[in-house]
Amino acid sequence: MRLGVLDVGSNSAQLQIVEATAGAPPLPLHALKAATGLAESIDASQCLDGNGIERVCDAVTQSLEAARHYEVDQIYLFVTAAIRDAANREEVLDRVAAECGLRPQFLTGLQEARLTYFAVHRWYGWCAGRLLDIDIGGTTMEITLGRDAAPELAVSLPLGAGRLTRTFFDTDPPPSKQVKELRRYVRSSLRETADRLLWEGKPQRVVGTSKTFKQLARLAGAPPQRKDRLCDEHCRARIFTVWSHGWRQ
Repeated sequence: MRLGVLDVGSNSAQLQIVEATAGAPPLPLHALKAATGLAESIDASQCLDGNGIERVCDAVTQSLEAARHYEVDQIYLFVTAAIRDAANREEVLDRVAAECGLRPQFLTGLQEARLTYFAVHRWYGWCAGRLLDIDIGGTTMEITLGRDAAPELAVSLPLGAGRLTRTFFDTDPPPSKQVKELRRYVRSSLRETADRLLWEGKPQRVVGTSKTFKQLARLAGAPPQRKDRLCDEHCRARIFTVWSHGWRQ
């Protein structure tokens, strides 16, 4: 069965197409990324403006055309925090449904956290021990901890890189005062979760997922053309999980 998952996020819409067979890992066939740039399209009332909605529709249309070209049997279309938390979310979803013929579903922050943990756990396997995963997106940050297929701790916090940048910085580079204010806010927001993690003890493996960590790795000296196998497996595991849990259109 040929499956596609289209994830519409704050920075881009990403389509992954795979061949899925019961009892076997999903095999990747095609990937497509279309820019959405929703961060700059959220106004003071927390609504997504017309330009942002148009970019979402264009990205979805482009992705669905690719899905038809590859003769996808089933496609899952969902949006994450940038649209899920928008004050005019229903208007955005209705517009996509009207223009593209498919109405997106949306994941809660907790579902995002659990899916990402599941993908990481599948990649490292049962012998990995206790895993701590941190995923920083454009709007939210997910933190998960666990040893088994389901995490023992899963939280989603409004600490996405784009959201914090828009909220605390008004120049580039930002003045030191704004950086200090941001640090105080992040530490305060993380205090309860950090205390829980310290109480749980040191994990056997710590994993950073998401484009933010890939960019930090590049800044820290990782080769620019390095193939990120975890990212690929992360995407395939998310597809498998969506399929197996029956989140269908």
